Amino acid sequence: LMTSYHLKRKKISVKRKKNRQKTNCLSNSGSTIASANTTASIKLVAATALVSLNSRFVHLCNFVQDIIGTERDGLLRRRLDELRFRTHKIVLARSSDVFERMISKEWCGDGMIEIELIEDRECVEVFGIFLRFLYCNHIKLRAEDSLAVLTLADKYNVVNLRKVCLNFVISRIIPQLTLKEVFHVWFQYGTKCFHQALVKTCVDRLATQFQDIISGQEWEKEWLLLDKDQMNEFLRTSELTVASEYEIWLAVFRWIQNLIQSEKRASVSVERILGAVLPNIRFPMMTADELNQVEKLPFVEQHAKYFQPYLMMSYKYRALPLISRAASREFCGSQFLLRNYTRLRWDKRFVIADFSSLPRYSEISFKANTCGSTLPPQPWDWELKLHPKGVSGNCDEFKCVLVSSVMLDQSRAVEYMLSIVNDKMILRSIVGKKIFSKSRYGSDLELEKRVAVDEVLMENSPLLINDTMVLQLTLRPIE
Repeated sequence: LMTSYHLKRKKISVKRKKNRQKTNCLSNSGSTIASANTTASIKLVAATALVSLNSRFVHLCNFVQDIIGTERDGLLRRRLDELRFRTHKIVLARSSDVFERMISKEWCGDGMIEIELIEDRECVEVFGIFLRFLYCNHIKLRAEDSLAVLTLADKYNVVNLRKVCLNFVISRIIPQLTLKEVFHVWFQYGTKCFHQALVKTCVDRLATQFQDIISGQEWEKEWLLLDKDQMNEFLRTSELTVASEYEIWLAVFRWIQNLIQSEKRASVSVERILGAVLPNIRFPMMTADELNQVEKLPFVEQHAKYFQPYLMMSYKYRALPLISRAASREFCGSQFLLRNYTRLRWDKRFVIADFSSLPRYSEISFKANTCGSTLPPQPWDWELKLHPKGVSGNCDEFKCVLVSSVMLDQSRAVEYMLSIVNDKMILRSIVGKKIFSKSRYGSDLELEKRVAVDEVLMENSPLLINDTMVLQLTLRPIE
């Protein structure tokens, strides 16, 4: 189409605004987009046939290079911080509903039009490659340009470019950044622009050091300045590596107190925050003593109507035997999912990643420590052996064996509950009682009674989350 038109060289003025203070959009200040002091203007002259491009933009298509030949210099003359591009209406309208509206008759009338766009300096610098993508659906991204390009893709709703940028950021950039950079740049941008895949990637990366984030002085400012939605992004995930749920509560309580003191919120606003945050704190994962400490706080007593339902449910959960927990639908929600707790407990979370790549009949083993009922108190060492894709000779069985990792001087009588979970609820559970001794140090947990191998291997299995299986094991000594 473009070869049927004559491409003219146009002198294009570009205007540099003076006395502007340069701001780095990737700074640690928490701002992910440059301030208004670094803005500049871009003017698009949209026509149906005529296009004028700068030397870099000439490379957008090979056939354009052939037409222009070697006369590339002078196609764009910079004079201030104002860029002027000539492009095609049909390209803009096809690629972006925002541009389509801007060049519509209702907006601008007929004929050749000029659209002035006010952009941050970082976005101005990449606008050429952004426009190039609209023509040839190809872009070469660099780490230092990715935020600005994604900002333009979001602003003008260029869906394909947005997908490319997000995939590049998630797979190539975030794994290479420090936690501070992940938090200040991509987590902030992702939560503000509702990019859930980007937010999840950032949260998963930050989750590995979550105990340091909620307890270290170097993270205190960032933690206290989280908004409600950002706080819930952390609280909703099970990937947090943290000492205990009580530590999370203490950090959230500190955050709530800071909101009250710094913004002098009315009680109705505080109650609205409690209504949004409390459902994502996993009170049932606290011990009875920790629940009692929460309940005795003056703040909790003041807002008892918000806390009591969660505290009463948690006390009930702690009091019931495992067989009663498994039989109750009340205890299947997200509040009953384990996180990656590091403190010694009676329960443990296990993750089998890249499930589809596991060989048939393979064995996976996890080592775990739990509390013990011996005197003097010593942790109990266990090994959980799984055959999630069947056992040779009996391929239909999902075998799961719990083994004592040490030679036992005393027998261990325990009640167990093994569950398969997703990120929102407990899916399947098996409950039983076993006695471990020096002569019988391993026992089949009979998970095959609740889960068949074919069900796990089926396409889009409901027992997997993004090709990952998550299990949680809870033990309780039998008195």
